Amino acid sequence: MKKLLLLLLSLSFIMPNNVYAEEVRIKYNNLDGIVYNMKLNGKVKSNTVSMFQMGDRIAYCIEPGVEITNNYYDIYTDWSVFDMSDDLKSYIEKIGYYGYDYPGHQNNNYYIAAQELMWKAIRPEMEIVWTTGKNYTGKVIDISKEKQEILDLVEKHDLKPSFSGQSIKGEVGSTITLTDENEVLDYYEVSSSRHHNIVKKDNKLIITLNEKLQEEETIKLTRKYYDDAPLLIYMKEGSQTLSALRISFLESTEFKLLNEEIPEIVEVPNTGIYDFSTLIGTLLVGLGIVCAKVR
Repeated sequence: MKKLLLLLLSLSFIMPNNVYAEEVRIKYNNLDGIVYNMKLNGKVKSNTVSMFQMGDRIAYCIEPGVEITNNYYDIYTDWSVFDMSDDLKSYIEKIGYYGYDYPGHQNNNYYIAAQELMWKAIRPEMEIVWTTGKNYTGKVIDISKEKQEILDLVEKHDLKPSFSGQSIKGEVGSTITLTDENEVLDYYEVSSSRHHNIVKKDNKLIITLNEKLQEEETIKLTRKYYDDAPLLIYMKEGSQTLSALRISFLESTEFKLLNEEIPEIVEVPNTGIYDFSTLIGTLLVGLGIVCAKVR
């Protein structure tokens, strides 16, 4: 009875149309001394900056220039409720993934750096300046280092192990060492093999092939992440859309693995050695040329 009650309670939080929970209240964590100055559609907006918290998640605005007009938001577990290309969604997810929540990035500058990169990706024509005072007053806050760090991580994120997509072959019973020249193997889980022994060591895969012939096998490499938090989209009609960002697109690759017998090389026995003059003479006679012997 207790298990049934717990199940009913958990189901009560799941709503139709990919709603994760009924609603969550937005919390404003003010970032002292940080002001955004945004120019968009010929209009300038300037205001103090808040880090948005939705329950236990940190969220970003994904509609530049749209006001927040509601304190309570519905929560969705995918992008189906928001109109944006898949490429842009994927890029924004990576920006958010390597933003404030990324290990070692828990400071205000990384939060606003990620927010700016998202805004600029969505509305490239917008201009944004961060200052310590409203309306471009005070000191300009330089976040170029934080933005570049995030962009470098995003670019590297798209790299796959250098041997992905390849067909790896080796002699039965032999050992093959695959070195990832892109140095991203640590970010991937390697599926186990049905036939061969695969050991992941640092930036290498050490593969001991079966001593008996086996059919070609596909080895899958799946991206792993620093936590298992889901992507969440926060929406309310007439209000700014926010998101707690994680990678929701499938990220995996593979390579083929095959052991094979090396064909035996059969040596042809040497039946005799012709000296060079004998060989030339034989060729000339064959061509009908008579050579006079010079005494």
